[in-house]
Amino acid sequence: MLVSIVTGTRPQIIKSAPVIHAMRQQGVDYEFVHTGQHYDFELAQSFVNDFDLSKPFNLHVGSGDYCYQVYSTIERLSDHYQKNRPDIMIVPGDTTSALGASMVGFKMEIPVCHLESGLRRYDLTVQEELNRRLIDHGSSALFAPTPTAAENLELERVQGEVYMLGDTMYDVLKNRMKIFLDPPFQEEVLSKYNVSTGDYAIMTFHRREHVDVKSNLEQIVNAINQLEFPIILAMHPRTKKNLIDAHLELKSPNLRVVAPLPYDEFMCLMANAGLAISDSGGIQKESYILGTPLVSLHNCTEWVETLKYGKHRLGELKTDRILNDCKDLFGKRYESDPSVYGDGKSAEKILPILLSGEVKIPTKLRY
Repeated sequence: MLVSIVTGTRPQIIKSAPVIHAMRQQGVDYEFVHTGQHYDFELAQSFVNDFDLSKPFNLHVGSGDYCYQVYSTIERLSDHYQKNRPDIMIVPGDTTSALGASMVGFKMEIPVCHLESGLRRYDLTVQEELNRRLIDHGSSALFAPTPTAAENLELERVQGEVYMLGDTMYDVLKNRMKIFLDPPFQEEVLSKYNVSTGDYAIMTFHRREHVDVKSNLEQIVNAINQLEFPIILAMHPRTKKNLIDAHLELKSPNLRVVAPLPYDEFMCLMANAGLAISDSGGIQKESYILGTPLVSLHNCTEWVETLKYGKHRLGELKTDRILNDCKDLFGKRYESDPSVYGDGKSAEKILPILLSGEVKIPTKLRY
């Protein structure tokens, strides 16, 4: 049996890493495909190196608008599968790469297993919401990361089999804690950025609805320039380009802009930060697990579990609102209950299902 796992972005590599390691340990015949949606070294290859993954087969889709990336993924992956057809596919997440890859599986009648299925924001203006719904309703096996996600799938009466086995991103984080929470490593990282535990914020933002719309980007920049505590901003290439194109200047003396960081370094900084500010879905989970208060640049979330303790604040793209939320939550670290994301062994439970021979393409609708 040949298993093909398809990624396109850095978060997808993180989600896939535990499954790839589990397959490697069990001697499973697999291939690792990367679409090239994230093509910068810091956003892709560095994480392949960080997690000791084999070099992926790269489709070199590259940058482009939504339709181009979906079309190119379909065209190039289907060509590849004509020569090297897998028995089963794993598609993580909700990116354009995930949608394009799943469409190839549906068309070629290859069973698609959706990793991180069932997430719902109930806002179809968010492209990822449409992507994940389309993928879920065509998949053969749906691996829901939380009870809420599994319930969403049952309510929608999806055709495939639903499994609630935990979140593979938690597998990664729990396993790597021994590295990024190691005292000498923490001391080295904090010294590198000249910060101390709890006295700074870690920040990322890159969503198209935030950085492609100048008025929204301007609200975020204005907030950054007025915040009075140190900020480490891990700059996404898309964000950097749009700041230049929009002639917007980050001029806070408290700001340090860095390139996208290696996983362990970023997790160390988040684990020691007084606040995280982001529009990332993954950071919503990671900050919750690490007990770091978070200001989201969203007004809704698919990760509803992270709202439990009141230390994940959903907001709006208004400078004053961002400033008030940041000032209110800064320094208010807390203890959370990460068990909602499983026991850190999700991949070990997923693998027997993949190899069971029982993952079949659904042929009948559920009513």
